[in-house]
Amino acid sequence: MRRHFGLIFSLGLSLVFIFLYRPFLFGVKKDNFFKGQENVWQDFLFQINRPLLKRGDPRIIIAAVDDPTLERYGYPLPRPVFAQLTDRLRKLGVKTLVFDVLFIDHRKGDEQLAKSLEKFKSVVLPYAFGAGEKSALALPVPSLFNAVQNLGSVSIGDDIDSDGHIRRFRLFHSSLKNPKTNFSAQALEVPAYTLFTGNTLKSIVPPDSPNRYFFVNFNPPSYPYQETENQDSSTRLNAKDFHLSPHRIISIAEILAPNLSPKIKELLKGSLVMVGSTALAAFDHYPSPFSDASPGVEYHANVIDNLIHHNWMRPWPPYYQILIVLLFIWLPFFLRRLSPLAASVSTLGIFLAWAGFCEWRFLNGVRIEFVLPSTALLFSFVGETVYQSLTEGREKKFIKNLFAQFVAPEVVENLARNPEKVKLGGEKKDMTILFLDIAHFTSISEKMSPEDLIAFLNRYLSRLSQVIQDHQGVVDKYIGDCIMAFWNAPVEVKSHRVKACLTALSIQEAVLELNKNLPPGISHTPEVRIGINSGFATVGLTGSEHKLQYTVIGDEVNLASRLEGANKFFRSKTMISESVYSEAKTEIEAREVGIIRVVGKEIPIQTYQILARKNALPRAWKTALPIYNQALKDVRDKEYVNAIALFETFLKIIPNDGIASFYLSACKKAQESTPWDGIIHLSAK
Repeated sequence: MRRHFGLIFSLGLSLVFIFLYRPFLFGVKKDNFFKGQENVWQDFLFQINRPLLKRGDPRIIIAAVDDPTLERYGYPLPRPVFAQLTDRLRKLGVKTLVFDVLFIDHRKGDEQLAKSLEKFKSVVLPYAFGAGEKSALALPVPSLFNAVQNLGSVSIGDDIDSDGHIRRFRLFHSSLKNPKTNFSAQALEVPAYTLFTGNTLKSIVPPDSPNRYFFVNFNPPSYPYQETENQDSSTRLNAKDFHLSPHRIISIAEILAPNLSPKIKELLKGSLVMVGSTALAAFDHYPSPFSDASPGVEYHANVIDNLIHHNWMRPWPPYYQILIVLLFIWLPFFLRRLSPLAASVSTLGIFLAWAGFCEWRFLNGVRIEFVLPSTALLFSFVGETVYQSLTEGREKKFIKNLFAQFVAPEVVENLARNPEKVKLGGEKKDMTILFLDIAHFTSISEKMSPEDLIAFLNRYLSRLSQVIQDHQGVVDKYIGDCIMAFWNAPVEVKSHRVKACLTALSIQEAVLELNKNLPPGISHTPEVRIGINSGFATVGLTGSEHKLQYTVIGDEVNLASRLEGANKFFRSKTMISESVYSEAKTEIEAREVGIIRVVGKEIPIQTYQILARKNALPRAWKTALPIYNQALKDVRDKEYVNAIALFETFLKIIPNDGIASFYLSACKKAQESTPWDGIIHLSAK
């Protein structure tokens, strides 16, 4: 269920965010739904990175119609003042003069200004589209219109975002005509750039759609140029602010002053001067990343600066953005395999890395949409987390109820944290299975009261179950006085064959301890018979919809049960298959029992009896085991006389050994009748 929810949720969220990013793909005529939030984020990046932003080109200077200028010359600024300014700038060696002032009404001094413009030659005048139909133009008065060769539009209404900010620019308006050339209307910045640099736009702008938008790479806000205060000008204060300024703002009153400083003369020579208003009374202000009321002339200066240095903000390709959105939606789906803390830390790390990447690319002039992918990551993570929170409690309770009685507490906690390890429907795994049975239990139970019998049984089963759990085994079930256990599921257990064998030895030791405190009157001393086998078996949840059990089934399980029963035949305690012995022989001491064909199996198997931990054989067994091994070899070679003698010698050292006694009897029968094939055929379970 959790896996399916994650897939469905992530797929659904992917479609939702693709729609939000590109609604037109779904037939909806709307911009990116996150456009407003993204614009705010981009403004924020300009603000926090203000000290790191590139300074404006020092050759771009703003001749400001500021408050001191208006106080000196009056409002609106008379045309003769503009004429004086034009003449002064031409004589100071200004290379290009660009006006951000509309001259659309006739005033005294138009002819004087026209003559000044004709002398300057490298001049750009603005015009605007009318307030009504776009075809209505607000052109300079005829005398000024005829005095210049270059016009540029300052109509930026279409470039203003819904929140009133200007963040982009267009170089051409393909649907409108330039009144001078009858070609597509061009923005003020186009002739300004071409006149100043001598380059064509083709050198920097690819010849794609003329209506293409470019994002402005804003420079930090400007400060008026001020020098150290002296007796000639009360407005000159300190030059240090000027050197921090991206575009030099110099008051027109300062430029027209008779005692113009050598420093200003040096700055103006070879420069591009934009004439525009910075006074609040002019109402030519727009919000920018740095101010709620930034002069419009600064916007144009920024755009010209971007064109000169070819460094406007480049948007990240849309297919990169979509890939990042999809990646962020699907990452929490894969991170859900981690613990909640690890998933949260990983998600936070991804978010911070994404923010750092966007910041780095921003400082390199790349405009990456940060808000949409971040929101996708947040929604995906919250959705996965909420679902896990709602289902995790139920899963943990189910798993704890299922396993708490049968496995060690640390295993239960592991499964509760990773419920996917409990496979629904079963899986094939290499496992080790152990069957344990209390010998003589029927005789013992006949002489005990029901209360005493249950207490006796609980005492032994509890202790032996604990031994199994201590060795990372799972107690599968209790069948009367029998315990079934297995290793390597639901969690992986390294060297599970070895652990099962060591468990068997610890069980025999535990039984000896338990037998020290037997109830009075008990008829037999309890013993435990153990059978262990390993191989591939099916493990998983089985049962009904009302009662489930985690268990293991298969032929290898049945064989383990038969090996436990085979101990009765040989009067032995622990018998293992060859598949178990092959891995465990480095950790245990064992002897070969022989080739046995158990009930229900056509193919006989090699079996062994566990004797002790490695290098822990008792002294008697160290002496007797080589004799036993040689006797078995003689049986296979049909040297029955030698085998009989050796088994008799062995039984003197290890009296009443059931396996040796069986072989001694079998050799005598084989000697008297037909030779024996060495395979032991068991007729009972």
